[in-house]
Amino acid sequence: MKHILNLSYMHLPLHLQACFLYLGMYPENHIIPRDDLVKQWIVEGFVSSLHGLDLMGVGRSYFNELVDRNMIQPSKNQYGEVLSCTVHDMMLDLILRKCIEDNFISVAYSSEDMGTLLHDCKYKVNRLSLRSMAISGAIYDTDIAASMSQVRSFILFENPISPLSWFKYLRMVIIFDSGNKIVDLTAISQLFQLTYLMVKVRGQIELPNELGELVYLETLDIANCKLIKSIPSDIVHLPRLSYLALPDFTDLPEGIENMKSMRTLHGFDLKKSSLKCVMGLGELANLRELSMKTHHYFRTSKLDALACSIGKLRNLEHLCISGYHFEDKKNQQLGSLSNPFQHIERLGLRFWELCRVPEWMSGLHCLRFLELVVDKTSTEEVHLLGELPCLAHLDFGVSEFLDERAILGAGLFPVLEFFYFHSRKDTTLGFEPGAMPNLRTLWLDAYGWCGTIPVGMEHLLHLQEIKVYGTSSFMKSAFKEALLVHPNRPCVN
Repeated sequence: MKHILNLSYMHLPLHLQACFLYLGMYPENHIIPRDDLVKQWIVEGFVSSLHGLDLMGVGRSYFNELVDRNMIQPSKNQYGEVLSCTVHDMMLDLILRKCIEDNFISVAYSSEDMGTLLHDCKYKVNRLSLRSMAISGAIYDTDIAASMSQVRSFILFENPISPLSWFKYLRMVIIFDSGNKIVDLTAISQLFQLTYLMVKVRGQIELPNELGELVYLETLDIANCKLIKSIPSDIVHLPRLSYLALPDFTDLPEGIENMKSMRTLHGFDLKKSSLKCVMGLGELANLRELSMKTHHYFRTSKLDALACSIGKLRNLEHLCISGYHFEDKKNQQLGSLSNPFQHIERLGLRFWELCRVPEWMSGLHCLRFLELVVDKTSTEEVHLLGELPCLAHLDFGVSEFLDERAILGAGLFPVLEFFYFHSRKDTTLGFEPGAMPNLRTLWLDAYGWCGTIPVGMEHLLHLQEIKVYGTSSFMKSAFKEALLVHPNRPCVN
């Protein structure tokens, strides 16, 4: 078996060999998100640009090729797309053997391993992965300082955090639950070559007062942390910062409009952010992904400003607004935009109730995921959504359906796999032969339900599951009886 696995590795193109060996930075059974991995490959220089694709697109194609070659195992799939992976233990053994042979990655599991790496290693330690308590009890000395200064990429797992000042020339720092109640990151201000910082810990993190010297920083991902104090104000002057993921409900820094390289922005709170900052979002012409939350009331003027800014972001591919307590949930500004973000793939507006389904949604030919709530709608507007060629996931809520029945005809929703329909009034859904030909999962909210069963469910030939939100045993029995004629006998929950 080892020989077969080795042949599989040797048959990889050189660029995929490097990407594959990099997985040795992670321990066995660790779930590795695809996009995190791709960004790390880019920092390492493993991804080459191709005409018509940005580096993330090329890196995702590398990832998919490793999946197709069975070199990595898919962990999470969504509508045919692999979003994370793990590495089989036999593959990981191969990776670690190759890493030792090529001095590609150094892994330390104990303080003894650290001693060997730091004092006996014949080669420079360029990529270092610390597991368990490898750094526990380490004492700073000039030998350690000299050895650590060679490290360019550093991942820490379940360790008390080592002094980052040891790593003078780091380009990439990744920290997973260090065990510290407070993770002191103030020393990163001295890591002048730092390009990528990701921290995922349960405790609090302390950032330095200033970040302005980190002129090469491209990724700052601290979404899974708690901040002791605000984001340093000079973050808006980092010229290369393109990915910023903040803890939920963080206020936007003043001067956000200066961050022209920004492509991904996650986690900020609309309530805490000033009107000027919300308006400044519209100046980020390169923005591809934008997500925000709020758990507080705020003025309609801020919602209008947000809609105006969103309308300027022509390159958006992912937009998600979540939370509650908009002062004016049925804000019309967003619905009246003129053909915004034609490349959008994921649109989450479940907590921003629109008056009607906007006409501009008919032009979203790349849209795959949609969460939408409207005050009123009609069969015609539902058909508008049904003609979107790539829509695979639809979460659709309505206060009032203007027609007695919502009849979905043949050819509508050609690739839809998940449909969640919730209405404040009892509405009859009808499925004609050929409608939703790929639907696997149907969720219905029983709020206001008066016993009306969707008509034509037997035409949903790939249906596997129906989930009805409600407590009535009669309701469940009614659905089960209606599905007796269904060829798949889908389960009812």
